[in-house]
Amino acid sequence: MLYFVAYCVVAIESAGRQIPIAFLERVKDDFNKRYGGGKATTAGANSLKKEFGPKLKEHMQYCADHPEEINKLAKVKAQVSEVKGVMMENIEKVLDRGEKIELLVDKSDNLRSQAQDFRKQGTKVRRKMWFENMKIKLIVLGIVVALVLIIILSVCPGFKCA
Repeated sequence: MLYFVAYCVVAIESAGRQIPIAFLERVKDDFNKRYGGGKATTAGANSLKKEFGPKLKEHMQYCADHPEEINKLAKVKAQVSEVKGVMMENIEKVLDRGEKIELLVDKSDNLRSQAQDFRKQGTKVRRKMWFENMKIKLIVLGIVVALVLIIILSVCPGFKCA
């Protein structure tokens, strides 16, 4: 069985908002502690008046006698709410950063593999160019040796030069 309990307070304007709201919170908490197990659902009209009526008066007197404490409590609750909002915002930012970090990790892995491929291709090109360079040097050396032999053979026919 579902039941609904409504709490209401009427206060003069000079009391402000914090004291009546604090009173309602205290009454609600106390009522739920005492009757939250189901006693309130089976209670008849005004049957809890004798038992809970004096508690209402105690809560009202406390709120009237300790407005500075209630104001401090309201300020602390407001600060907690503000901190909670900031923390939720920070958590959202961290989650966004986490997603961005994952993207950066993926991109860096991709760049690393591309760098390895580039290095391999660079090594192949360097070897190929070295071989091409050596071929040209060997061809030039062969031509120079051939020219020297031609010159020596033309100056000294039959190897009789002395």
